[in-house]
Amino acid sequence: MKKSMILMFMIVLVLSTPIFAQGTKEGAAEQTYKLRASTNLASTGTIGRGLTKFVEIVNEKSDGRIEATANYGAELGNQSEQVEMARTGSLEMVVAAPGTGPGTWVPQLMMFEFPFIFKDNDQYRRVLKGMEGEVSKLVQPYGFIAMSGQSQGSRHMLTKTPVTKLEDLANMKMRGPNAIYISMFEYLGAAGTTMDWNEIYTALQTGVVDGMEASPSMIYSMRFHDVAKNLTITDHIIACTYYFFNEEWFNSLPSDLQAVVREAADEAAAYQAVIDDEDQKVSLEKMKEEGVTIHTLTDRDKWVEACKPMLAEYRAKSDGWNDFIDKLLAIQ
Repeated sequence: MKKSMILMFMIVLVLSTPIFAQGTKEGAAEQTYKLRASTNLASTGTIGRGLTKFVEIVNEKSDGRIEATANYGAELGNQSEQVEMARTGSLEMVVAAPGTGPGTWVPQLMMFEFPFIFKDNDQYRRVLKGMEGEVSKLVQPYGFIAMSGQSQGSRHMLTKTPVTKLEDLANMKMRGPNAIYISMFEYLGAAGTTMDWNEIYTALQTGVVDGMEASPSMIYSMRFHDVAKNLTITDHIIACTYYFFNEEWFNSLPSDLQAVVREAADEAAAYQAVIDDEDQKVSLEKMKEEGVTIHTLTDRDKWVEACKPMLAEYRAKSDGWNDFIDKLLAIQ
């Protein structure tokens, strides 16, 4: 009798013991991770749409083990504030221009946005991919891992009065995002000033600045052309963003989830490249339809020549700057 009771007790005990998911520790539910991502750019722009795609892919491929969300524009503060949040762990990832993001600590990252040194967007995207490891190495001491460099397209100048030649830019107050842009404007005879991306519309509207510069897609997504009606095709700079992950958070992920995040970042970058090429053309046509006059430079060679001394100036800053420039320009 005692033996049968013991046997029954053992059967009940076995049946009532929970079965744990493969790969999890006994007695613990499978862990989930939050991925809060942010960009200071609009959700309707191609960088914003790429981020939306990234979040969708992470949520799908992680089978719910990562809960990814995204914020756009100035919802969480300006770009500098968002970068600081990612550095301290209040965000797990920020989408930022390297020069005005972690470039706070690694200023040579501003070289990604330098006038007249890249042939075209195809070369530029090869540079972004080829420099990913170098960027990660440089930002790692500040708590970041870099992935998924994305071109924002070739930039042109949006102004309140027409610019068709170099002399037209003289003494204009132009917004630029970092010190390289300010140097460029000085070499071109204008007065450069920095301000956050989300302050530009009001600055144009109130006359604080006479103009700004960005790609057609970026300009159109923020409606800057509503308050400045002249766009000059200058192709002076191509700009970019990277995904900057909080290193501690990324390293806390199991290896399979790290792979999910990397794959999602690569897929989002490939998606953004396709839609950006198309959106640049569409945005330019929409601006024309909405009353923007498109100007072509009559003296582009003079613009290129005026900026040539800048490269020697930036090479002379330090060995770190010179080494980074060499690596950047070696990728053709």
